[in-house]
Amino acid sequence: MDHPRFKCNGCKRDTEFLWLNELDTPEGFKAYQCMDCGCVGVKNVVEALHVPDDDICRCGKCGGWMFAAVACHTCSLISAK
Repeated sequence: MDHPRFKCNGCKRDTEFLWLNELDTPEGFKAYQCMDCGCVGVKNVVEALHVPDDDICRCGKCGGWMFAAVACHTCSLISAK
């Protein structure tokens, strides 16, 4: 089974994450556990290492990473104007 890869906020490694699907998270975000250090947190799915750079950009409102083809999930979450 392939697990998504991200840079961990705990151990700072580019590593595999186990999604914690039992936890309720806002659209565009997922709760995870780092498979190296065990750190638990929430990641914006656009930050996955396998996402091509051409598919993402910085949001002009909040500065967060977003998929270029859809509305910014971070702005939706924080109701940025």
